[in-house]
Amino acid sequence: MRKIYEYISIDEKKEVVEKLKADLKELEQEINQNKDSFSKFVCEILYSTRDKWRLEIEELENEIKANS
Repeated sequence: MRKIYEYISIDEKKEVVEKLKADLKELEQEINQNKDSFSKFVCEILYSTRDKWRLEIEELENEIKANS
């Protein structure tokens, strides 16, 4: 994913951050509401995805700040 972000503008990065935040919120709600229904393996995948999205958001926000 990081390579893709090298080719988009700051405004597009801001849009990506907003979409990732919305998706992250949705994912966290899904985990909180249904974590007892998921197997341990599925939970680990969901937590890993959540952590990657958080990191991606943080890195994009840092890039936006550095280039603004």
